[in-house]
Amino acid sequence: MIPAKGWQPMSAVPVIPRSTCRLFGAIKALGTMKNTAILVHGPRGCVYHVVYILSMRGEHAPRIYSTCLDEEDVIFGAEHKLTRAIEELDRALSPEVIAVLSCCASDIIGEDVASSVRGASVSARVLALDSGGFEGDHAGGYADTLAAIATMLAGSSGAVESSRVNLIGVRRSGPDLAEMKRLLASVGVTTGTVLTAGSGIDDLARAGDAALNIVLCEISGLKAAEVLRQRFGTPFTTVDLPIGRPATDRFLATVLHGLGMMHERPTAALSPPAIPGSVHIALFSGPARAVAFSAFLSWLECPPRLVILDVVPPSPDRIRQAAGPDSDILVMPTWEEIEEHLDRAGINLILGGLLERPFASTRNIPSIDVMHGSQVTFGPGGQENLVRRIREAAARSVKG
Repeated sequence: MIPAKGWQPMSAVPVIPRSTCRLFGAIKALGTMKNTAILVHGPRGCVYHVVYILSMRGEHAPRIYSTCLDEEDVIFGAEHKLTRAIEELDRALSPEVIAVLSCCASDIIGEDVASSVRGASVSARVLALDSGGFEGDHAGGYADTLAAIATMLAGSSGAVESSRVNLIGVRRSGPDLAEMKRLLASVGVTTGTVLTAGSGIDDLARAGDAALNIVLCEISGLKAAEVLRQRFGTPFTTVDLPIGRPATDRFLATVLHGLGMMHERPTAALSPPAIPGSVHIALFSGPARAVAFSAFLSWLECPPRLVILDVVPPSPDRIRQAAGPDSDILVMPTWEEIEEHLDRAGINLILGGLLERPFASTRNIPSIDVMHGSQVTFGPGGQENLVRRIREAAARSVKG
């Protein structure tokens, strides 16, 4: 594991950031909830840039509004403005939930967001969340927001279903979530509440009815899982993402074991599909996907030469074990460190997201977006898709 050299909490050295603030994480946690309006108490730019980023990723931008703080608000305060904005959103949109988020500017001037929320006369459930960007990063903002949702919105009918599970730490609706639900249904497991992709008030009201909570990302979901355990007594287990057939079998076995259900293990070892030996892969990811993708690529006998993490992993040894001894693992590196290692490792294929496209385009090498939920990566269908795309990228790399 190679720690970042250039990114230090109190460093005066300028860097090109590769992670963002608590506000973005909070919006990501709330943005896919049904019938939910998000109100950021801050300048218009905070909301504009989040919406722009989400739109560029091809995601459906959630309903994010801003109180558009200006110079006068910063000098004299704007809590009254926030209260009116909450009431106007409730009147105009009739949402089930209004999430009110602070940001750097409103934190600096000492705005009491919770007081404004209490003073608003509305029909919606209103959450006041501290998401100022100076404390922590997007991962912490996401985790804290999930925990707040579990605290303030989760409920129970009082009847636990023995084969029902909740999924915690799911950021996006889309093909992977649909595939995970299909996989669980194929072994007799019902998917209950998803925190938070696609969930609404009615879904959250039954969060306590699950017999088991499945944490798909330690950093994102452990706090919320612990809240649900304390409130409803629901046990939880952390699983690796089901990327590739072996990981899919392990995922289902772990879930069924947690529920006390029988699982028929595969009787024969699976042979990996063939991948050209000339593929030299750099994987850009968060810790949960880094473990799953590294294990998958190692099973394909093309382990990543380089793994770049955007946050500090909770279990670095697991990434090392999955990626193998010959992989370089960079934790929150600078832009310059990434470029140096890409060239040194002879990388000719990048697995990552939109932020990594410049590294690929400047080197005239292919990249595959595996981060933003536009394609299936889970289960047998995900394996087929990923193998096909890696083969295609390898062929383009050879021709180039």
